[in-house]
Amino acid sequence: MEGVDINIYIMPSIVLVMETSKRTPYAKGTHIEVARLEADSVVAWFPAIVAKPIWKNNLLVEYPFGKGSELCNEIINIKHIRPCPPRASVISFCVNDDVEGFQDDGWWPGKITEIHPKLTYTFKLATSGKKVQLHQNTLRLRYDWTDDQWKQVAQQFKLPTFLTSVAFLRPLAIFQNLSGTKFTGGDRVEVSSDEEGFHGAWFQGTVVKSVGHKFLVEYDALKDDDEITPLKETIGEEHIRPSPPAIPVTNGFKVLDEIDAYTNDGWWVGVISEVLDDQKYKVYFKAYKEQNDFELEQLRRHCDWVGGRWMQASPEPGIISTPTHESVASLVMMVAELKLCYAHRKASKSVVDGLSALPFPQQVI
Repeated sequence: MEGVDINIYIMPSIVLVMETSKRTPYAKGTHIEVARLEADSVVAWFPAIVAKPIWKNNLLVEYPFGKGSELCNEIINIKHIRPCPPRASVISFCVNDDVEGFQDDGWWPGKITEIHPKLTYTFKLATSGKKVQLHQNTLRLRYDWTDDQWKQVAQQFKLPTFLTSVAFLRPLAIFQNLSGTKFTGGDRVEVSSDEEGFHGAWFQGTVVKSVGHKFLVEYDALKDDDEITPLKETIGEEHIRPSPPAIPVTNGFKVLDEIDAYTNDGWWVGVISEVLDDQKYKVYFKAYKEQNDFELEQLRRHCDWVGGRWMQASPEPGIISTPTHESVASLVMMVAELKLCYAHRKASKSVVDGLSALPFPQQVI
């Protein structure tokens, strides 16, 4: 595939793969953001779509939300354009978080100054100092596009361009305690393991005490050799996280939702492969190529502890980025695995047909 860029359009748990010419990094139809300049400084970013390349380094762009009182389309130099930033939903923001708030059809930088009930926050604009109350849905963490990489301002670590959904953020587990998260005796936590057969699982427990940079944890369900006494283990900080928030499930789950299923004494990450009824689902575990039935009460929405905060896959589509060959290959393998499972009557036809319809490339390397 020499001479071609691979871009992906990411929705929750679905990735569509397409090819574009290297003549421009932004092909027709690409979702982008355009800088609003004041005194040669960027003060906001406006969502836009590339209508077509014009000449040299200029593009004709369209603004789906308008652009304040300006035209709904205009010609923009490529130096004032960037890809759409990572769009993962934050379960909750913190005071002094560097964020962007959606106001007047654009994303404006600022900080969280107060936290209010019902997922609302006081947002202070960086440009004017004006304070407004915004709902969580109109706020996002601030990222800067530097040297073709996304850099999260608050956490000071770089994200490769293909990390635009929580599904791709999971390999960044080594960063999960960079925020200095510390636990004390009595804290409720969850613990993971690198041991074979435990990948993708989190086991609930309580911190007994800290031991240097590690923590002594007593598990809720795992037992010691006598099968009666709760098991205690000393856990490194890279394998421990707070208990995730309880996210209400008001309308059930749908096919391809990423969830955690409670089985074998822990929470295991999986994907809804079939809706049996409003209280029962089939769940596919990619790591083990298995599928099992679960009641609604045995499932929870999946979220990840990244950079000291809880994040989950965004419900909004529209992210354009560039994946690694490894990430695309992994998705192609998942389709192949599901097809194989269906051949042995282990996977539902609905999820196989849905994934098979995706335009994956015939060759990844």
